[in-house]
Amino acid sequence: MKPNKLYVGLAAVLIVAVAVVAVIISGSGHNAAPTHASQSAVATNTVAIQNYMFSPMVIKVKAGTKVTWTNQDAVSHTVMADTASSDTPTSMDINKGQSYSFTFKKAGTYTYHCFPHPYMHGTVEVTE
Repeated sequence: MKPNKLYVGLAAVLIVAVAVVAVIISGSGHNAAPTHASQSAVATNTVAIQNYMFSPMVIKVKAGTKVTWTNQDAVSHTVMADTASSDTPTSMDINKGQSYSFTFKKAGTYTYHCFPHPYMHGTVEVTE
């Protein structure tokens, strides 16, 4: 008995879908983001946005420091605090070549992401 062509086609589509999901989960896809746990804080007040990443991913600054993010990608990005407040950054779209700055006034650890690309994450550690 020959398998029905529809079932063979559906099986092929399912195999491809599973392979795509496996690539995304394994982190070998273009949208995979490195984890913060493996990142050491870098003492700087500038962050490059390039290759769909914030670089450095974790920075350390003193309270009262203005941090500037500059987009080097061809697409627009944002800097959005994971927990929004008046003490956290919230940018509009940052287009290629543009920058956004925010002054961190209080000590603490501030995590953020890009709204259109939620797999992009960064952290600002603010000390006294």
